[in-house]
Amino acid sequence: MNIRGSWPYIQVVAKSRLAHNKTPRHISKYGDSLEIIGAAGEIVARRFLGLNEKLHTGFDNGIDFYYAGKKIDVKATMLTPKVDFRNLQWPIYKIIKADIIILTAIDTIRKIGVVLGYATKDDILSAYVNLERETPCYEVPVESLKPAWRLIARELGRKS
Repeated sequence: MNIRGSWPYIQVVAKSRLAHNKTPRHISKYGDSLEIIGAAGEIVARRFLGLNEKLHTGFDNGIDFYYAGKKIDVKATMLTPKVDFRNLQWPIYKIIKADIIILTAIDTIRKIGVVLGYATKDDILSAYVNLERETPCYEVPVESLKPAWRLIARELGRKS
């Protein structure tokens, strides 16, 4: 999905989020790139689901938006040729407040993004824990994510 037209807005939101969420990890390892792909991922998820594209500019408390009566958190990674070998990662120390976690992938050069799929809170909590990482994480392989179209189909079923 082309998000070039939203890019100036994404940059403004990312700058505001970075100002509110400054941690050593954000600053030292990623600078503003982490917030940029995060805001871009949320735009992609919202557009995919047909929602408004107004993003929060501060701390979201673990929930980006609501859809079909569910709390949604959006995660983003870089869109690369090997994105299908990546994982939806969730640090084991972090409480999961959302019902559904959507994983998106962003190409910051071409300014495009895709929804890779989603996992439920239970999917994450029952996933493999990688203790070899600097921060141990639950890891759900991209190939194991549920297809995102199921979210839309479920919502259509609720409206009939």
